[in-house]
Amino acid sequence: MHIPRKIVTLVVLPAFLSASPAFAQQARVVDAAVMGQALEAKAASETAQRDLVRRVLDRSDVREVAARLGLNVAQAGSAVETLAGAELNTLAQHAGAIEANALAGGASTVVISLTTLLLILILVVLVAK
Repeated sequence: MHIPRKIVTLVVLPAFLSASPAFAQQARVVDAAVMGQALEAKAASETAQRDLVRRVLDRSDVREVAARLGLNVAQAGSAVETLAGAELNTLAQHAGAIEANALAGGASTVVISLTTLLLILILVVLVAK
């Protein structure tokens, strides 16, 4: 019983000892410059999304609806800075829909716009708390 263990040990041990630390070092998958550009693009995208949400929150019709609902637009505006990822993306999509509907006009889009506005305000206030 001890002989097979010794044989396995004698065969496997040199394999472990001969492994060079150089084999553990693999080439980088992504260049540092490419990674830096990707991070800059993500930061620029998040900044643009925050600016879009802030523009919608600064609209007079948004402030009127928020005041009627008892929501603090200033608090929601400051909470936008803390948003990131999926939350920010969702709010930016809704804010984009509000801006698009405001440019298109029409009575049917006002209802959609107000609904979207309410979603934005509620989400921002919930995230702020």
